[in-house]
Amino acid sequence: MRIKFLFLLAIPVNLVAVLGLYTEASAQRYPSQETFGKNRVQYKTFNWKTFRTTNFEIYHHQGGTELAKLTAQYAESEFDKITDVLGWTPYSRVKIFLYNSPAELEQSNMGLSTIDNRDDAKLDLAQSRVEVAYTGDQIGFRKKLVKDISMLFVYDMLYGGNMKEALQSSLLLTLPEWFMSGTAAYISEGWSPELNDYMRDFFKNRNVRKPTLLTGNDATLIGHSIWNYIAERYGKDKISDILNLTRIIRTEQTSITSTLGVPSYNRFLRDWRAYYLNLNKSAEQYYTDSKPSWKYRLNEFSGTDAASAIKISQDKKFTAVSEVKNGRYKVYVFDSETGSKKMIRQGKTDQVGERGTSQPALLGWSKNNNLTILASESGRKNLYVYENIGTKKVKIKVKRNIRGLDQIVDMDVSADGSMLAVSADRGGKNDIYLISVARASPLPLTSDLFDDVSPRFIQGSSRRIVFASNRPSDSLGTAKGDYKNVAPSMSLFEHDGTPKSGQITELVHSEGKTKVSPIYADANEIIYLSNIKGVSNVFKLNRASNTSTQLTNYIHNIRTADVNLKSGGALAYTYLFDGYITAGFKNGFDSNASLDTPSLNASGAAVPASTVAVGPGKTDSVANVAKQEAAPALALKDGEVDTDNYQFDPDVLQTFESRQRRGALTGAPSVLSRTKPTRENIAIKGPYPYKGLFITNDASSDWRIDPIRGFGYAQSLSMNDLLENHVIKAGFFISSNFRNSDLFAEYSNNTYRIDFGLRVDRKALYVDTEGSPQKYRFNQVMFSASYPFSPSSRFTLSPMFTSTRMIDVYVLANPDFATNYGGLRSEYVFDNTKVNGLNMMEGTRFKIRYDAHLGLSGKDESFNRISLDFRHYQKIHRDLILAIRASASHSGGKAPKQNIMGGMENWIGNRKETRTGENPLAFAPNIDNRDIFFADFATNLRGFNLNRMSGTSYMLLNAELRIPLIKYLYRGSITSSFLRNFQIVGFGDIGTAWTGKGPFSENNSLNTQIIGTVDDPFRATVTNYKNPYLMGYGLGARTTLFGFYVKFDYAWGVDNGYTNKPIPYLTLGYDF
Repeated sequence: MRIKFLFLLAIPVNLVAVLGLYTEASAQRYPSQETFGKNRVQYKTFNWKTFRTTNFEIYHHQGGTELAKLTAQYAESEFDKITDVLGWTPYSRVKIFLYNSPAELEQSNMGLSTIDNRDDAKLDLAQSRVEVAYTGDQIGFRKKLVKDISMLFVYDMLYGGNMKEALQSSLLLTLPEWFMSGTAAYISEGWSPELNDYMRDFFKNRNVRKPTLLTGNDATLIGHSIWNYIAERYGKDKISDILNLTRIIRTEQTSITSTLGVPSYNRFLRDWRAYYLNLNKSAEQYYTDSKPSWKYRLNEFSGTDAASAIKISQDKKFTAVSEVKNGRYKVYVFDSETGSKKMIRQGKTDQVGERGTSQPALLGWSKNNNLTILASESGRKNLYVYENIGTKKVKIKVKRNIRGLDQIVDMDVSADGSMLAVSADRGGKNDIYLISVARASPLPLTSDLFDDVSPRFIQGSSRRIVFASNRPSDSLGTAKGDYKNVAPSMSLFEHDGTPKSGQITELVHSEGKTKVSPIYADANEIIYLSNIKGVSNVFKLNRASNTSTQLTNYIHNIRTADVNLKSGGALAYTYLFDGYITAGFKNGFDSNASLDTPSLNASGAAVPASTVAVGPGKTDSVANVAKQEAAPALALKDGEVDTDNYQFDPDVLQTFESRQRRGALTGAPSVLSRTKPTRENIAIKGPYPYKGLFITNDASSDWRIDPIRGFGYAQSLSMNDLLENHVIKAGFFISSNFRNSDLFAEYSNNTYRIDFGLRVDRKALYVDTEGSPQKYRFNQVMFSASYPFSPSSRFTLSPMFTSTRMIDVYVLANPDFATNYGGLRSEYVFDNTKVNGLNMMEGTRFKIRYDAHLGLSGKDESFNRISLDFRHYQKIHRDLILAIRASASHSGGKAPKQNIMGGMENWIGNRKETRTGENPLAFAPNIDNRDIFFADFATNLRGFNLNRMSGTSYMLLNAELRIPLIKYLYRGSITSSFLRNFQIVGFGDIGTAWTGKGPFSENNSLNTQIIGTVDDPFRATVTNYKNPYLMGYGLGARTTLFGFYVKFDYAWGVDNGYTNKPIPYLTLGYDF
């Protein structure tokens, strides 16, 4: 968008705030108002454009035009299927934001502005938008696209089409996680061999009886299995019936039992469980456990096989394995005999966020046991060749950067180590490339829409390869493919390695959902994986006889594999075990075995092996394809209709629909609805330039109890463009006497590698003490430049100008007291937390800040402050969270500022400590207390009143054990927000504040007491020796009440070894 419009929009922001249209106001700094948050790192600049279809808007950027058109065709072609299954049609166009790779998706700012308050995936759903990245293959991309669109439609159907309706519905409708995500997964895929594999592992190795116990990917897969069971046993039409009834009566359990005619929900779960146990029992009659020589648990199963890689060295001594955890890849080399391991390399992946699956490092072995590693790091494709594996002198022999490819999904290395064969995508098309290790420049072997994956060199050659593809013919030049003929099945082909060659050879033909992928090839035989029988196992193609034989009959899907035929052979593979991808090694592999197991279909019936075509089918020649393309049109006589290719007359169709709306047609279902054809001719309009229209993103309001200004109301509003690159926030706080107020406005530009911001604060404080009213004013303008190192860490520099003023309202002739400061703030923030619910987090966040304020009127007004805030949230068991916070601050310079310790934030009916000595909360006619604007409130210190201690330095430690009691004890669906969010908390606080040397020093404010005033003839300084630390402990409860998060704590305070009377606290807002 044009920058000048941003400034025009920024001008009235203060007016917007005054009118009450937005956000958070900050008085003095409180723990709950410390902002942490994650980042998005932009490695490139995106220039967006838009395509429009009947039901979708496709937003794409440079290099993604063709992929955007394909996305529009996929989305429109699947629209009728999705809406028919759901029985629901959205009211507005769905916005699809398309990225060329998952690494680019991680650079998106969408959801970032509200990610602390709301899950970004749910925010996408509430705003009718889908963010999707090209996965590297057409099959996976189409499945992911349909799944995301289906999820959005289900959410729209159950919760409403905007954020307001969604918020209202969420208070009345609480669904288990499996319900919606499972629906979307079933619509996108239906039954699949991978689903059956997951269910076999789930019921065999995991003791989980209730679907409501599961979250994340487990919840999605279990939900997928439940909807598949309903469709197989009761019919697909029951899905829409259950969803529509759930929308009306707002409980999924009653909807399921009423629709299916089942006596109880528990009976339904028993039947679902029995269904899959019977499938497992049928499979166990013919398939066995693999019984590896050794195994190693890798990452938790994420729904994709592309989370690990495994390869055996040429001499069979070593096995290399790669995995991805927490945004980092690791490569291990195992001793093939003993299973002992050594880590060779680790690093950050392109994706360290939570919105996709990271790509593992790709592996390959060559002569002399050189290990090749290809890793995606910080937007670069880096190639490393390690030598001296197995010795203490392991080192990098070759390092290259591969350019010109968006993402690389698979790789093989020639035996001599000179060439790479990779499956990679460029501009949304997945093809096979040869790459010279010496030059690192990709040379395309295929160039069309079809997926070409799993390339493997034929032994003894650095050119000839075999690979898997979903292309319908054995020709490269005849048809480039379109969205209509991209099949879900994968067949096996051979390429001679000659660039621009127009001919390939089909070796193994597949249909339906069958997938094959080669793992070894030589001149005589091809060893490959195939799920043609419902379980992915190893097969061998004899090239001379053109026949395939089955080599393994493992009951679990082999997901990735490698073989070595030397010295008795070996098989290295990955499989699903106990919910984790596991690497297994089997010493001794018979490549001459011949097994014959039946096929397992969706219903669990075993199909006799003789009916399953294992070997290659007929290949399509160029001539046959040309004949098909040149097939003549049907010769029709007058009055005849081609029933496979027709359209209704527009006038007839309009009349028909009009009569149907008026109720003129009753009885049987609409003929149109029964014979609705798949959309063929999809109109795509555009591309249009992206318009940075601003929308309201988030609005919030709350009541606050300020220790100085008392009870007040805060309102906030957030606006941003569709991409959330430009964010405007504004807000206000006003006290009950309407004389104290805060205003702020903030603009952020997150478009580039460095994030820029501008914030304006204005605060007003009115104090009437002893009939001598005073007004205090605070104004600040702050610019910021933030450099994110990763999605979890950033460094920020913020120059600022600050002014404070005190006005004597009682005696107007008295001059105002004013001070101006020029300042600089430097800040480092780390945050890798995950939100599990209200007041429930996991992970770590911390902040280190240094502020320097230079008095522009004189050096005696200058001060600085360094502060630390560290918070860690540790899951103990299920939903039990141990939360720990350590904070400290020190203010120095000529005019150091105070820290005020004691009590709790937002304390209803708060009590302040009455202090005769130095008191930062003291307001009197002869006291200038403008420093109150720079004070930090160090809470929580329960068991004491506010302002129990103060000083220029403080240290504070808080610990809380948070127990969501009802959720922990009852694992069913809890509709009441009061019960669902109810927590019991046990806590302990310890802290101290002082001015001067350390807390145990004789010369500080804690141990030094001055008796008498300046005017007294006698004054005495008394030195005390006491424990400087105050401690508090007790119990509390938290929940949501009337839309507010309410906390009650009952705490005892310990001061110098004495336990005080307990103090009750009723507060609003979340804990730290």
